[in-house]
Amino acid sequence: MPALADQQFMAAGVLMVAEDKPSPLVFLVRHHSRSWYEMPGGRRQLVSGTDGERPETAYETAIREVFEETRGYLSPDQLREIVDPARSMHDRGFVFFFGSIEKFATSAIGELAHLDDDNASAFREVADYAWVAVDRVLAGDGVTVIDVNGRSVDLRRELKSRLLRARAASWL
Repeated sequence: MPALADQQFMAAGVLMVAEDKPSPLVFLVRHHSRSWYEMPGGRRQLVSGTDGERPETAYETAIREVFEETRGYLSPDQLREIVDPARSMHDRGFVFFFGSIEKFATSAIGELAHLDDDNASAFREVADYAWVAVDRVLAGDGVTVIDVNGRSVDLRRELKSRLLRARAASWL
């Protein structure tokens, strides 16, 4: 029987954190249709199996969404290595998992030339990427922070509370 989180969710994503001094960094994305940055994630889909179609699990959704939103920069295999299926939190229909990753240049994603025709539209849904210090989000108003490149970025309203929960669970 699926876990409760897999039965009652609409979307899933990953809180991807890179160790850095003086504060860990969180990887964020900004979709073309939104003005704010948020952790990568998205809506649950149906997948084909031997018994027909079934809804994705929260973990499957999170892995697929991060793969798409990083334009394939992070492969599903890489993501399964860094995203812990046992470390998940449920927040009003959104399930997020914890992933520990080495910081990478966000420009590397934008430089990807290959876009699989089957995934081209999904690969192009994100307009920008940012690394943001967790401490800056938690110490600020939770709405706008300066990223590691010195840019002002607006944050999804729920990000601060999700980071607080992650810190309380000793993820950060």
